[in-house]
Amino acid sequence: MTPQERQGKASPARRSPWEVQRGVLFALLLREMKARVGGQWVGAVWTLIEPLTHMLMLVTIISVVSGRGGMFPGLEYPVFLVTGLVPYFLFLHLYTRLMEGIDANRGMFSYRQVKPFDTLVSRAIVEALMNLMVYTVTLGVLGWLGYHVLPASPLAAMGVHLLIFLLGSSLGTLAAVVTHDRPRLRSFLRMLTMPLYIGSGILFPIHAAPPELLHWLLFNPLLHLIELSRHAFIPHYEPLAQVSLVYASLFTLTVGALALLMYRADRLRLVTST
Repeated sequence: MTPQERQGKASPARRSPWEVQRGVLFALLLREMKARVGGQWVGAVWTLIEPLTHMLMLVTIISVVSGRGGMFPGLEYPVFLVTGLVPYFLFLHLYTRLMEGIDANRGMFSYRQVKPFDTLVSRAIVEALMNLMVYTVTLGVLGWLGYHVLPASPLAAMGVHLLIFLLGSSLGTLAAVVTHDRPRLRSFLRMLTMPLYIGSGILFPIHAAPPELLHWLLFNPLLHLIELSRHAFIPHYEPLAQVSLVYASLFTLTVGALALLMYRADRLRLVTST
């Protein structure tokens, strides 16, 4: 065996950049999944029970107030609620967890292969998988109870939820960069999720809002996407005439581009600041 052959045999094969990136993302995914469920089966069970409990509580309250669903003639209120509540949870968890993703993984940046954006991508994927599991179980429970849960337009439902995923990821990435080492600003942005919950038509059809208030609510892209989500699931549910997929898409694209530009400009500060 020649010296060149011995040297080539002794040295390990050099991995390509894609193999390194894939290994980093896989390791971060496992880390995020363990952190998300607390490393115990109880955490995974609670992830499923939380939205079901939330939905059951709201259905009970609304049924008592409206007299067995009289406030929503022609609508299966549990399906109406789930098709707004679960997409909102997807947006909320992406927004809040990505906002904290860089600071929570600060210790990982000592490895030169790990970049702040990798931690955000891994968190977004974990949240999407968890939400898909929650959605499947929740709709399965409603279907078992006799409700109509199959989407009338499956492709439209997938497209709308993909946009919700991109919107939550874009706003979460933007918030992660802007609030890095600014905990007070992060607390303020987290507080904004409550009026967003009320103003996105989660609990009641947005048609009932006064026209002067509706004018301002329509600036919220999440309202448009939730209306379209319900229309994709409930055949006879007609969204507002002002609801626009184009507006929600352009808003998401603009926020996503801004988030990537700010991340690119601040990427060194995100790694080196303490």
